[in-house]
Amino acid sequence: MRMAAREDVQVWCEHERPVRLVVEGERWRIIDTPTRSDGGLLFQSWRFTARSDVDHRTRVMDVEVVDGHWMLVASWE
Repeated sequence: MRMAAREDVQVWCEHERPVRLVVEGERWRIIDTPTRSDGGLLFQSWRFTARSDVDHRTRVMDVEVVDGHWMLVASWE
């Protein structure tokens, strides 16, 4: 199910790729290789699968940098 999203998130990167993020106070670990897409809503975006540190559920997420801030633009459970 696609979840509506358009919110600021905190993203940690290693080697210029996202590896962790915090969404609404919940920490997520990226568990696959992030894929870069030129088809972002505004700019280039990243798509990856992440696992919650709280309850281990997984989501596919799209994030992009907008005006210097990371934004979660889409999420699917």
